[in-house]
Amino acid sequence: MKEKINELAGSVEAEVIAHRNHLHAHPELSFQEAETSAYIRRVLDRYGVPYTGVDGCYSVIARLKGQKPGKTIAFRADIDALALQEENDGPYRSKNDGVMHACGHDGNTACLLGLARIFSENLDLIEGKVVLIFQHAEEQLPGGAIYLVENGVMKDVDVIFGAHLSVPSEIGTIRYNKGVLMASADRFGITLRGRGGHGAFPQEATDSLLAGAMLVQQLQSIVSRNVDTLIPAVLSVCCFKSGTAFNVIPEHCEIGGTVRTCDESTRALIKRRVHEIAEGTAQTYGLTCEIDYEMGYPVLFCDADTVDKAVEGISRLTSHQPLESAPLMGGEDFAYFTSEKPGAYFFIGCGNKGKGIVGAHHSPHFDIDERALRIAMETLLAVYFSAKE
Repeated sequence: MKEKINELAGSVEAEVIAHRNHLHAHPELSFQEAETSAYIRRVLDRYGVPYTGVDGCYSVIARLKGQKPGKTIAFRADIDALALQEENDGPYRSKNDGVMHACGHDGNTACLLGLARIFSENLDLIEGKVVLIFQHAEEQLPGGAIYLVENGVMKDVDVIFGAHLSVPSEIGTIRYNKGVLMASADRFGITLRGRGGHGAFPQEATDSLLAGAMLVQQLQSIVSRNVDTLIPAVLSVCCFKSGTAFNVIPEHCEIGGTVRTCDESTRALIKRRVHEIAEGTAQTYGLTCEIDYEMGYPVLFCDADTVDKAVEGISRLTSHQPLESAPLMGGEDFAYFTSEKPGAYFFIGCGNKGKGIVGAHHSPHFDIDERALRIAMETLLAVYFSAKE
């Protein structure tokens, strides 16, 4: 079977690279993936793969039925891009100004299209059903995954897998973790409102900017002073807006940031402390306070038994040896799928320092070593064969 997987992945590699290049050149933002969805449908039509849409979104759900009974095994790829102006040059540079596939979703989608062709031409390999989920809107809350779950996409699925290209990892590496793989991802916005005035007469104003500066320092102390030191958590204030002139004390101050945690109790603790500290600061300085705290993606939890079986399959059926890694503080709405059914998620290394492929995710210089696409397909095929046993 090892030779078979290598042969299958190799047979579609060139076409998968072509899919990735097309998708990279034609990126679309979350909830706007109309042309991307249309492209996926055209390719699936060409492969003879049956699919359905989901009302109210651009996701595409392909389903292939084998000739033997067995499990229903799902794979997911995200199809949306980011609001960035690409600064790379090359034949597949983004043609859509201000939009770029700067996270690798083009490659994730291309790999799933490769699996669609492989399975459509080899139905004898399928026992039960294979579900290929081309998911819209991973990059923007509330995310597409929760919408698909609410609309029954996971109802008949037994187990689900995902793989994401990762530049921080060099080409040839595959990383995973059992249990918590990625953090919850929440965000907050705080507006302090006071009474503006002349910079020369601060006693006549209620200074929202000063209060905001103090609030930033206090918020940054929540993790270091309220959270158990052995529990991973991050609170970052990333936005501070106040004032328009050098001699005018502003009426309001806006603060925004993100919170990442690896368990629900810590998540709730930080949310409570943000409210308490913001409201207390406002009261101290004689201001009013408005808080917008949005609970985002939950913790991405990978089922230990599913991971163990998948890792054993990758090690046995490919030439790659997966490496266990620590949880990451990034967020992923794949978490909604693994909240419903057992699943596992893998990071496929696509960086290459020797070739200068080092641009970070969500940067205008992001790119991939395209050899990672074949590795991703080999990984997913090995995962499938191990999961169906």
